[in-house]
Amino acid sequence: MGHTQSDSRKKNQLIEILEKQKQDLVVRFLKKQVEVEAGKDFTDKILSSLSSLFFLLNEELIVVQANQEFYCCLEYSAEDGEPLSLKQISGQKNFEIVKNALSKGEFNTLETSLCTRAGKEIPVTLKGSSYTTESGRVLHMLIASDRSDYQTMMTRMSEAQEQLIHSDRLASLGEMAAGIGHELTQPLNAILLYSRNCIKALENPLQNRSMLEGNLNIIIDRVNKATSIIRSLKNFGSKAPEELTGVNMNEILLNILEFLDSRLTLSDIHLHLELDETVPLVLGQEVKLEQVCLNLIQNAIQAMGKTERPVLTIKTGLQMGIDPETLEENQFVLTAIIDNGEGIDRAIQEKIFDPFFTTREVGTGMGLGLSIVDQIIREFSGVIKVKSSPGSGSCFSVLLPPHHKENQRKGI
Repeated sequence: MGHTQSDSRKKNQLIEILEKQKQDLVVRFLKKQVEVEAGKDFTDKILSSLSSLFFLLNEELIVVQANQEFYCCLEYSAEDGEPLSLKQISGQKNFEIVKNALSKGEFNTLETSLCTRAGKEIPVTLKGSSYTTESGRVLHMLIASDRSDYQTMMTRMSEAQEQLIHSDRLASLGEMAAGIGHELTQPLNAILLYSRNCIKALENPLQNRSMLEGNLNIIIDRVNKATSIIRSLKNFGSKAPEELTGVNMNEILLNILEFLDSRLTLSDIHLHLELDETVPLVLGQEVKLEQVCLNLIQNAIQAMGKTERPVLTIKTGLQMGIDPETLEENQFVLTAIIDNGEGIDRAIQEKIFDPFFTTREVGTGMGLGLSIVDQIIREFSGVIKVKSSPGSGSCFSVLLPPHHKENQRKGI
């Protein structure tokens, strides 16, 4: 009887122990579940607070988790339940680029774009990293920064720069009004003179046949000259956008000098040209590089306004220089504009490329010329330098990289 009671007591104790262990397991499980849920809530809160687009891809490159900004920006909904693939949100043309970047395990600042549900491309900067979980599951974490506002701002800045360049060109036309008038007066006076000669010669046309033919040929030539001037004015005043292409700096300089011929003559400036016919083309836009050369030549002419014997020297050639992008020494196409004018003080040389800085009298210039020149040269990966001292003239050197078709860049 005593033995039976002892066994019963042991069974009860064992049951109590098992019940307690069961309760402990339940409590620990519930605590763990609460921790997991709390961790999930915490993670969701962090993700929802991110202004960047966060998304997590599995090994099959399917989105398994993303923040609200991701769904909002790409016009999807987390409640849709439809699986989103990397190819779907990156687009066919960017899919391989992002996929190759992910294969390296980690990458930073990949410039690409993501596609919305409607197919609109959103420019982004993408950062990514890959890791493997304890269970062997491969996950790819990506963070994308929307660059739409930045691109809009850059577009507006580019448009503003184009407007400034166009305004500067029109201002240059105004400054050259006297020379333009002289250019057109010459052919018009010749046309008037030879037309009167033709009228007189018509009194005896047979006897004056050769003179009539000669005068009419001269009239035709002068009409063509006037037409050429008007055409160049029209082209110069236009602001049609151009694609980047190979540009011949010698041709640009010769065209501008032909345009400024009357002004050089009126200012009694001796022109000395040293153009290297073997220099390669440079990559740029003809209108913008024309504006660069025109500004520099006009500044040289103005600087020699009080010089007794003004001489304008223009050179082209090849010169070694430091590439501003790679900081390596490379070969550049040189365009040098040299005058023997009043020169520039060293303290002023440090400011001449600043916007709105000018040494002219109030009301005679906005001070945008050299600032625009500097922006254009930088845009085409070039450098502009000045060497000058008071009373000894100035030399402005423009260095532009040679154009090679195999490394041509697209528009700016």
